Formats: sequence, structure tokens, C-alpha cells
Amino acid sequence: MDNFSLNNGGIGHIFDQSLFDNIVDDLVEHGISVRENGVPDFVVNALCQGVKALPARQFKKAGIGRAQDYQTKHAIRGDSICWIEGTSEEGATWLAWCEALRVHINRTLFMGLFSFESHYATYPPGTFYKRHLDAFKGQSNRKLSIIVYLNDDWCSDDGGELVIYSPNQRLPLSRVAPKRGTIVTFLSDVFPHEVLTAKKTRHSVAGWFSVNTSINDNIDPPE
Repeated sequence: MDNFSLNNGGIGHIFDQSLFDNIVDDLVEHGISVRENGVPDFVVNALCQGVKALPARQFKKAGIGRAQDYQTKHAIRGDSICWIEGTSEEGATWLAWCEALRVHINRTLFMGLFSFESHYATYPPGTFYKRHLDAFKGQSNRKLSIIVYLNDDWCSDDGGELVIYSPNQRLPLSRVAPKRGTIVTFLSDVFPHEVLTAKKTRHSVAGWFSVNTSINDNIDPPE
């Protein structure tokens, strides 16, 4: 068994790289990876502590569109988000772990993943996110989406499942309960997905790996 070593702020963590290998294998075969209890405890614990420590005022109503087209539409999505900048120990731990994943995917799949952006997402009871794509072909540099769930004691009656559809949007391919430690990874511009109505407060972290789009050596930052 091969292990990765992650050092963040002087705190060292050793974790099994088999999760990274499994994600790569899943992406090659299906374009989607769902791994229950896959995320190392130190990462999940950091994220749970991080979201609990955030004051409510730091969460903003999520919207759709980018830049000047950004707008909130509660009929489409009802979550609130807080971007993870890495200024806290918990956020830095998450970003460092995702960087290790990015390096591993690039070494094995040669995807050219260049940057990463991520936020906490909280769905109050009664909220959802209608079917959508995280990126549109030729219109975004987002290539790989990642979601980690932070909810203890989640049961089927609580709703809030992630449903991932086939590229033609007709066939549900996967239905994922948002249970603590589950990690979902998929190609951002291929698979439509939605969040079903949550019956109780639902916490997660979402992130996107992007490729570098540059013109005349000017690098575009994550949007």
C-alpha cells in the first residue's frame, strides 16, 4: 500500500493513496466516481469544524451565471455558499489535500488540471438545485467537479440526494445520499446533475479543477 504525506502548517498527515487510484480508475471507466467513506478522517473533520466555525453572515445566497451575468434565482437553487480561501487551518488542509489529488490525476490521466476553486454549500430544509451542468463545452475552463459531504446520520427520508444524469439528460446514472465522508468526482462539462429537495439542513463542499486558458501568456484566473 502506497501512502501520501501531507504537511500543512507543520502538521503532518499520512494517508493511503488508494482513494486517488480508485477515483482515476472510475473516471477512466465511467467519467464519474462515487466513493462512500472515501475521504480521510482528518480532511472530513477539518471541513466539518470549518463549516461549524463560520458565522452565518459569511454565507451568501448562491446564484447562477458568471461575472456580469450572475444572479440569484431561488426557483433554480436555494443553497448558500462560502468560498474557501485557505486562510483558516481547516480550509488550508482541504486545499492541500485537493492539490495532492490534482497532482495525482495529472500524473496518471494527463488532464492538465491547473487551478482549483471551492466553497462550502449549505442547503436549508426545503431547498434544492435544479438540473444543470457545471461547465459548457468551449465556454468554461472547469474540467473536473468534486463534492464531499459532511452530514452525520443522514437517512433516505432526509432527501437531498445528488442525482447525476447521462450526457443526453435522459437516464439517471447515479443517486448519491449526502452522507459524511462520501466523495463524488465527475467531468464538469459532460454530466448534468441536480440536488433533490433537502428535508433538513445539508452541508457539503464543492470544488472545480480547471485547465489553464491563456492568450499571449496571460493566464486567466478561476472565474
